Amino acid sequence: MIKKLIVGINNKFKSASNNSNIRTTAARTLFKIKDGSRPKAIFRGSLNICLFSALAFLIAGPAWGAPFASQNNGTVLDKATGLVWQKGDSYHQLKKGMSWYDALEYVDLQNAEKYAGFNDWRLPTRAELMTLWDSKRPNISKDGEPLGISKEFERKGSYYLWTNDERGLDHAWYFGLGQKENYFNLKDLSDLDQGVKLVRGP
Repeated sequence: MIKKLIVGINNKFKSASNNSNIRTTAARTLFKIKDGSRPKAIFRGSLNICLFSALAFLIAGPAWGAPFASQNNGTVLDKATGLVWQKGDSYHQLKKGMSWYDALEYVDLQNAEKYAGFNDWRLPTRAELMTLWDSKRPNISKDGEPLGISKEFERKGSYYLWTNDERGLDHAWYFGLGQKENYFNLKDLSDLDQGVKLVRGP
């Protein structure tokens, strides 16, 4: 199919390039070429660039496509960053929120049990959680609130997620999936049912 498209595109470009009036006018207009110069080579170069771009689009697909892919083992791969995420979060397992200290223990437990076959899970940073953000908010939280996270992730999870980022000795940052929010709280509090979404990778 791609071969046929290549041939079709190439034939159209050849047809256009055989028309000297179109070629010369376009080259002079776009590149401000004076009489006596050689617009033919530049115009053909432009066609080659267009052909290359079209082929790249056909092979790779649109750059704005969703990068998330379910791995069928309780994880989701972000193809844009190389990060592997827990498909659900701690709330799906425990049905309750947790403090930052509890979050660290949760990570240790999942590593000890080799969640999805791995033992290098960790808390994500704020910057990493922000890469999950989807402004369309296609998912929902445990309380039915819209979440800015791909449908590839499990529904009805935590609205707020703990990060690995600390703020002094007593506070740590957490991220709100509803409105792309960054907050910090005392490490020993779980007053907003904060949860954990495990991550591993770069």
